[in-house]
Amino acid sequence: MRKTMCAAALLLSGGTVQADMASLPENVKIKPVLDVTLGAFYSDKSYNNPDASGEVSWQEAYAKYGFEAEVQHNGGALYGSVMGLSSGTFGDGDAGGMTTGKERRTSLEEWTAGWRNGSAEDASFDLRAGRQNIQIADGFIVAGDALNVGKGIADGELNRGGGYYLAARRSFDFAVQMKLQLNEQLKTQVYYLESDNKAQYQPKLWAADAEYDFGKASAGLTYLQVTDLDDPNQDSLRDDLKDISLRVKAQVNAQLAFSGEYVHQDQQHHNENAWYAAAHYTFDQLPYQPVLGYRYSSFSENYDPLFYGNTDAGFGTWFQGEVAGNYAGPFSSNARIHQLSLQASMKENLHVGLLAYQFDTIKKEIENLDGHEVDAFAVWSPTANINVIPLAGWYKPKKDIDHGGSQAGGTGSNVYAQLILQYLY
Repeated sequence: MRKTMCAAALLLSGGTVQADMASLPENVKIKPVLDVTLGAFYSDKSYNNPDASGEVSWQEAYAKYGFEAEVQHNGGALYGSVMGLSSGTFGDGDAGGMTTGKERRTSLEEWTAGWRNGSAEDASFDLRAGRQNIQIADGFIVAGDALNVGKGIADGELNRGGGYYLAARRSFDFAVQMKLQLNEQLKTQVYYLESDNKAQYQPKLWAADAEYDFGKASAGLTYLQVTDLDDPNQDSLRDDLKDISLRVKAQVNAQLAFSGEYVHQDQQHHNENAWYAAAHYTFDQLPYQPVLGYRYSSFSENYDPLFYGNTDAGFGTWFQGEVAGNYAGPFSSNARIHQLSLQASMKENLHVGLLAYQFDTIKKEIENLDGHEVDAFAVWSPTANINVIPLAGWYKPKKDIDHGGSQAGGTGSNVYAQLILQYLY
């Protein structure tokens, strides 16, 4: 990780950076960027390998470093970025067997160039191209190219360099995003995405999204189509796959909010679907204003979740269950999932939460991933640049790997823990 530490030292030499920026014209902005994230993990059980020994502990780390630049001219802005990334997994490798603990890689993670007709907040037109992380709408279908498989499967052919849980690499190999806001209510976006991720069969796809804001409610529509694929053995169901998605949100009053999304998926030989409905109630008269939430989600037998993943919304978004969503399954396919959540901000810089899940497998002939999970977490930000994120989980499957499940060593409860440290500059 010597390259990582050298990059960090360069970016943290604030005096040099400030001196250089002071000599720039007023219409030119250059911002150094550094994201250093470390994670320590423990799982009492292992998954997807009947020969697994049981408990595992491992560590993941990555550093993303580079610059963002912007040149303002005639009310518009030409902008771009260049980012490198160093990542690694250490120890036993993750509980799902995706990594071995021997993964290391330093590579170019991001480069972008774009133009918009105003500031980032006010622009009505924004066109950006390059190697970049793309999230479509709330991330239910696309939340970056974030599947970071290591050397644990396929003889290492799918290895992306470590950081399976942290999703160190999230950028599509090449992507174009065009935003067009026709008025204050209607926002439209068009995407073209190319993935170099072998675990995702390196698809090429395009998508269009529109969202209309009604004030206390909004509605969105997404269309996505896979146009090319590196899948000569037809192991996936993605050839010419099409998704049509409709989502809604409604803020009934200051306390009660609803949201939901339905995806119709057109595969070559049959149709699949996925949907969720959620409600959240804020007890704004109680100390810390706790938020109670419930979400029901359903994913048909052969539904392909594509590039779903974690988002800025935090724990419990589309990776449902820290054990189930990352290691044990289900992975947003062939499942019905109940989620109950309770979250509160104890202080301005301290957020805590409790998430409970019930997982029900729809078609049990091949696998049965029924189970329960409870996760407790906190997000503490002692400074504006540092996040400390501990989490403890309990997971109990109905079946083990010898009877259609995924957990090795029987159906006993799994105690899971992780600690994530993050520095953002």
